[in-house]
Amino acid sequence: MPDRGRGPGWRRAPGIDPADVWTPGDTDQMEALVAACALVAQADGWVTPDERRRMFDRIRCSASIAVFGADEVAFAFQALVDRFDRDLDAAEAAAEAAVARLRGRPGPSRLLIETACAIADADGGFDREERDLVMRLCRLLGLDPAEFDLLPAESPAS
Repeated sequence: MPDRGRGPGWRRAPGIDPADVWTPGDTDQMEALVAACALVAQADGWVTPDERRRMFDRIRCSASIAVFGADEVAFAFQALVDRFDRDLDAAEAAAEAAVARLRGRPGPSRLLIETACAIADADGGFDREERDLVMRLCRLLGLDPAEFDLLPAESPAS
């Protein structure tokens, strides 16, 4: 059963200003952002029409995504989702490679994880598959998932 809300999940990492980390015209950043969004949308195995619509709405309304141009991001997202439909394994590998290109760039990496968390939470819950996917993105980027409250709270010992 999916978690509702963000717990034990998500919080904004301190000290990140989107204006300080995204670089307009940086193709690696845009492709990584699109890849992360598509991976999150695909986390449960498919992208529903409702998820696709919400993603496009978020692209159009997000100031941090707008840095790259909403139309460009929406087009790239649709192309990657279509690729997931044709060849899941190849699309996942390409998306993870795009995300990994941000490794060593702490500001964009953290903002990418924040955006992925917001996308995951957009449907009213941050379910286990989405959380696991975002934790995998953290590993690809060399970030600590605890920084984003992605690790489940430890159970008290019996």
